[in-house]
Order: sequence, then C-alpha cells, then structure tokens
Amino acid sequence: MSFAATLCLVLGGAFGLSSMLLSLVVAVAWRAGLARSRATSGELLVLRLLPAGGAALLALTVVLPAFLLYEPAHQREEGGPLLIALALCALLSVGAGLWRACRACMAAAGLMRECSPAHRRSVIAGQHVDIVDVPEPFVAVIGAWRPRIVASQRVVGACSNEELSGVIAHEAAHVAARDNLKLLLLVFGPDALAWVPTGASLAARWRAAAEREADERATGSDPHQRLALASALLKVARLSSGAQRPLPTFSMPIAADDVAGRVRGLLAPPPPAAQTNRIWSLVVGVLIVPVIGIPLYGLVHRFIEALVAFGR
Repeated sequence: MSFAATLCLVLGGAFGLSSMLLSLVVAVAWRAGLARSRATSGELLVLRLLPAGGAALLALTVVLPAFLLYEPAHQREEGGPLLIALALCALLSVGAGLWRACRACMAAAGLMRECSPAHRRSVIAGQHVDIVDVPEPFVAVIGAWRPRIVASQRVVGACSNEELSGVIAHEAAHVAARDNLKLLLLVFGPDALAWVPTGASLAARWRAAAEREADERATGSDPHQRLALASALLKVARLSSGAQRPLPTFSMPIAADDVAGRVRGLLAPPPPAAQTNRIWSLVVGVLIVPVIGIPLYGLVHRFIEALVAFGR
C-alpha cells in the first residue's frame, strides 16, 4: 500500500474511532443529566456536532502532523483489519450523512417548486413574504443558502394583521439566526449519534430551543406582541390539525413543535437572557486540543502504528 493510501486509511480510521468514542461520551452525558438541563440552541448544536467536529479536528490537527513527522515517506505498509473497518465506518457515516442532507434538500426544493410562482408577494413586518395558495396551512422559512419566507393563503386569511406580523417576525428571527443552515448540519451529522435515539433527541431539543428563542426575539418584552404571537400559534395549530402532509424536515415551520409549551412561554414574563459561558468554554476546550497534542506526536504515532498493525 502506498504512503498516500496508508495516510488516507489512517485519517479515516482516526476519524471513525474518535467519532465513535466522542458519540459514546455525548450519549452517556446526555442520559446522565444533560437531557434535563436547560440549554440554549447554540449549546445543543455544539453538543450534537461535537463527535464529528471533534473527530475531524483531532484527525487533521493531531493525527495528520504526527503521521507526516514520524512516518518514513517511502515506507509501504499494509493496513490491518481493525483500521480498515474503522475507515469503512467513517466512510459509511459520511455517505449516510450526505444522503440524509441531499434528501432533505430535495424535499425542501420540491416544496419550493410547489410554492412557485407565489400567489402574491407582500411586505409584512419588514420582510418579503411569498403568499401561496396551497392546501397545507403553514408559514415557514424554506431553504438554507437563500432562505425564503412562505405563507399559505389559509394562514394569512385566518390571522389578524397583528398576529400575522408576529408570525412573520418569528420566521425572520429564524432567517437572522441561520437556523435552516444549522438544521442542515444537524441532518448531516456524520457520526454514530445519527443511528441512536440520543441523536434524534438532541435534534428535537435543538428545534424546540430554536423555536422558543425565535419567539423571544420576535416579541421581546412587549406583552401585546407576545399575546398576538401566542394567538397566531393556536390558530395555525388548529388549521394544521387536519393537514394530510407534513412539511419537509429541512424547513422551520410555525406551530410544528410544542405549541402548548410555546404559548405558555409567551404568556409568562420574558425569561432572562441566556448565558453563553458554557458554549464558549466547550468551544475553547475543543480548540485547545491541537495545542495539547503537539508534545504528544510521538505517542500518537506509536498508537497509529499499533492500530495499523492490529490483527494483521
């Protein structure tokens, strides 16, 4: 096996092993108590992407330089079965993630085609909104790269002007936060968490947190705006109760999640601003890994050699 092929195999194996171990750590921590903590959408996003992101960082900033520094450039070496299995697992995880992301994008693109051309385009709450005449009652942000706010004629007709402004302000908050792009990353998630209930639980918690935060950004502390959005949520939920087709995964529709919880949150006093110390501590901890790994390159290379030779 050539040096380049061995390097690719080592990087794939390192990614596969690291993502499995980090997925296990996240799953155990989630079940041990993190699932019961109140976390922001940013914290949940970082936690869900930690296995794949941490594994990629470790492979590229620790394993790669250690291998290049200590491995003879012209040495040919056959990879053992364990290394090959780990690399295949990594390839399978990335391929499955790409497939999930492509399916979600195609479903969203199909919905956008159904909604084009728009019945009419209006400016509501300072946002351009495409109002479409479709059977499903919804208001949603569709698309990641060029997000578009779409509202069905049924919802526009059912809501008052104040309620509709609150709904559109909520969707505009999703656009400003790039929530659809974050959702695409969650759907991609090329790690073991994508195959276990913990991954689905984290994604669901992220969506719920993103909806609550969009509600807060849309209404602030204004009680009239909060009441109007709560009323709109209930109206859209009632209209959606008989809908035959759910919206694609790759969209952020109004009233698709915990309507009762969101309404209670809007009718309660505004919560205090969320602290971001935990998310920055986690990000700094991950980014310091390459620095910590520099004096360990020799040890890492010996581990790589053992991994390559295992079972051969």
